[in-house]
Amino acid sequence: MTPGKPVSTESLIRKVWDENPPANARSSLYSHVARLKSHLHGAGEDVRLRGGSGTYSLETDPENIDYHHFRALCSQARSITENGDVDDAFRLYGEAGRLWRGEPLSGLSGSWVVHTRRKLEGDLLAGTVERVELELLHGSNTDLVPELYDLVNRFRFDEKLVELLMLALYRAGRQAEALGAYRQAHRRLVGELGAEPGPGLRALHQRILQGDPALLPQSWRGTSGNTPLTSLPRDVHTFVGRTPEINRLIDEWIREDAVAVLAIDGMAGVGKTALAVHLAHRLADDYPDGVLYLDLLGYDAEHASMDPATALERLLRLLGIPIPDSLDERVARWRTALARRKVLLVLDNAIGHDQVGPLLPGAPGCLVVVTSRRRLAGLDDIHSLSLEVLPPQEGAALFGRVVGSRRALHPDDVVRVVRLCGHLPLAIQLAGSRLRHRPAWSVADLAELLGRNDRRLTEIRAGNRGIIAAFELSFNGLDEWQQRAFWRLGLHPGADITADCAAALLESDRAEAERLLDDLLDHHLISEPRRGRYRFHDLIGEYARLLSNREPESARAEVLRRVLDHYLLMADTADRLLYPHRTRGPAELFHPPGPRPGIATEEQALSWMNAEVDNLLLVTRYAADHGWTRHAALLPRVLGRYLDVWVRWAEAAELHTRAVEAWRELGNHSGTAYALADLSVVRRQTGRHEEALRLADEALTIQRALDDERAIADLLDNSGLVYWQRSEFDVALDCFEQALRLRRALADRHGQAASLTHVGIIHSHRGDYPKATEHLLGALGLYRQDGDRRGQQVALNNIGEIEFKLGNHTTALGHYEEAESVYPDMGPQNKAIWLNNVANVYQLLNRHADALECYRQALRIHGDIGDRRHEVDALNNIGNCYARMGRDEDALVHHQKALRISTEISERSEESQALLSIGGIHHRANHHDAALAHYEKALAVAHAIGDVHQEARTLDEMGTALADAGQEARAEECWRRALNLYESLGVMEAELVRARLAR
Repeated sequence: MTPGKPVSTESLIRKVWDENPPANARSSLYSHVARLKSHLHGAGEDVRLRGGSGTYSLETDPENIDYHHFRALCSQARSITENGDVDDAFRLYGEAGRLWRGEPLSGLSGSWVVHTRRKLEGDLLAGTVERVELELLHGSNTDLVPELYDLVNRFRFDEKLVELLMLALYRAGRQAEALGAYRQAHRRLVGELGAEPGPGLRALHQRILQGDPALLPQSWRGTSGNTPLTSLPRDVHTFVGRTPEINRLIDEWIREDAVAVLAIDGMAGVGKTALAVHLAHRLADDYPDGVLYLDLLGYDAEHASMDPATALERLLRLLGIPIPDSLDERVARWRTALARRKVLLVLDNAIGHDQVGPLLPGAPGCLVVVTSRRRLAGLDDIHSLSLEVLPPQEGAALFGRVVGSRRALHPDDVVRVVRLCGHLPLAIQLAGSRLRHRPAWSVADLAELLGRNDRRLTEIRAGNRGIIAAFELSFNGLDEWQQRAFWRLGLHPGADITADCAAALLESDRAEAERLLDDLLDHHLISEPRRGRYRFHDLIGEYARLLSNREPESARAEVLRRVLDHYLLMADTADRLLYPHRTRGPAELFHPPGPRPGIATEEQALSWMNAEVDNLLLVTRYAADHGWTRHAALLPRVLGRYLDVWVRWAEAAELHTRAVEAWRELGNHSGTAYALADLSVVRRQTGRHEEALRLADEALTIQRALDDERAIADLLDNSGLVYWQRSEFDVALDCFEQALRLRRALADRHGQAASLTHVGIIHSHRGDYPKATEHLLGALGLYRQDGDRRGQQVALNNIGEIEFKLGNHTTALGHYEEAESVYPDMGPQNKAIWLNNVANVYQLLNRHADALECYRQALRIHGDIGDRRHEVDALNNIGNCYARMGRDEDALVHHQKALRISTEISERSEESQALLSIGGIHHRANHHDAALAHYEKALAVAHAIGDVHQEARTLDEMGTALADAGQEARAEECWRRALNLYESLGVMEAELVRARLAR
């Protein structure tokens, strides 16, 4: 009871066993102390039970002890009452009262316990009396009556409580009931104690008997006595926001001609009661016959929920109406009493529609506002509002009001605390209240405390109020199967869950899983932000995981295995439908048994992958972090192609890196090689060419030892793509042709199509357009035989690019449009490349606005996905478009940026293009030396990489610049070299140069 004060072992033994301790008292005491230490361990780091030399002491701040916290709150309330701050005093008294739960030292006996219990109850009573007197002084009457009846029954001989009850009844217009309370107290005192009531109680009785108006509050005196009844609690002074919700409820109320029933449902702590009370205060003036409030105790730790008969007894008593015995008679009398009245009724904490139905008025004119943690779907003609957590700004405002204006609140720290509280009003209030009573703490200190993931729920508390207790009340309202579903869902490692996954997790069929999910949804323990996708609020999810930790480890492991198997099964199914021709991977790929619901077509597979990809990433990370090595190895393999197509390269790199580790841990060389190959693809896509080649070489060494020729061909193909991106066309062609030979030997038609495509691209870069077209048409035919729309799209796009280079712009556009129609869901990278190609045609058709729009879309996509190589291509093309429009300054900005990036990533083809274009800008500005310097650099790069067409174009433009500078001989030499190259390519530019030389 007194923190910091050492208590001797002998004193503790006397207090526990009085003067008759057992022979093993000391060892029993040690056991009690050990259990107490265990309980206190969860109370926080600032509460410790310490042992000394023959003594024990509780080391903590006194305010961590409910009794001392209660006294401090009451003392603060008394102090600020004297300063006139009544609202804060009410709040402090209320906070103090909530610290008490049931009988102090319940379950203990002995003289010390009895003495201490009396003292504690005496202090509780004193604080309660102070608060009630303050409430009566400021006009609260009817809402105090039920509480005062309970107190009078508990403290049966306390005359002060009887006085307060009589005064509250009298002020509520219930004079007869007030006099009845006196008669009952008189009988009890005389009959059981043999003593008459004291002079204060007798005097109050006389004044009420005479109808003394001086007993009424000042504002009531002189009225007709027809004072509206009100048992509504005070409006919450910390109430903030909720404007859209209030407006919606008021709109429903305005439109309702009959009895209006507004139901506010939502998760524990979301602020249902605060909103209902605030709304009732807003509408109170429209109900001249009274505003009644009744807590139905649907979620109360100490009391059973109120049945309809008891609720009607309370309501009829509030109206001063005699109470019949049967439920039906009470319903009839209640509805008769309200038939000619306009009353607003707030029914708080309803457990279900059966509890609420009998309490509803039967005639128009009344408004009922119901709050519940469940959706009250069983009530007819109600208007429901499911309350969500507060928006960040309103959450921060609530925190500020609770903490008070005297504390410095750094906005970023407040935002963090509110986020850690899940934007849940109760959690925000508890955190704010805790900070308010810790003057040495800053908001940053509180944020740091809440940021400890393993302790957050236990730290969201103030006094003996904690967020866990609120969640427990909801959990305890579930049946056995619902509770089992709740904690199992807490094990799910993803962001949200579907009924199919829940069925795997719960070992049920889909219909049973949907029913249980619907039950939890009705209890607001999960939400459904999108149709068919369920998720926890983060604090409730943490609570579910806390509960799951109480289950045996074997049970938890079995649930997790089913979840991981479900995702592996479904992802593998989707992968096979989306990419049926790709090399599957290790022969040991695990196929868990079971149906594969909802995925039978390519469209369904893509839809499932798009919906589940974020979950799949989380699940794969979970598997890697928690020892599910096989799943950590396999999941990245079945996700790899999707992640590549949809440009999730950062996540793919992480998963494939961990897959390499997992396969090595499993000792599986084939799996290791495939994971290395997957990682090599990602490194290539993100421009890390050296690492991509190193990984591919490492994988090749393994696959050659295993004689896996299909995998070897894939690796050669990927290495070829790396060399192509580095503009090393000869090495790239060698890799592609090796892969093509292997695939022909394997009769791998789809692999041959890929190799033919890549060989065709290299021939295109080298200016051999007939050979390039031949290979690409061959690839297109094979892709069509296999029904691979994605492959057809790639081949058509590249055929269109060749036609564009040949000057057949309309034909090129036709190929591009066919490519888009064949496979519109081509993925962001291919979409951006397609946009760039289409824009090239628009530019030469002088559709500059259309070209720039397509280029900008492509540039935005490339930037978003981190595709720097194609980003440079788009920048150069935008620059060229601006140049054709006569906007050389804008063009120069884009070409210079392209030059910088292409140099950084060794993209030599685009480097040559940027240099050529910058040279052209200098030429048009008559900066001949600068122009020729850039042309020389562009020519050197084009020649080094073997890009014949680029070399010819550079010589062509250089000749024009030399001619304009008066160097005719050098100009003619450049044009002749360009003509030879153009003629070898068979392109239309040859005619233009030939004509120029003929002049």
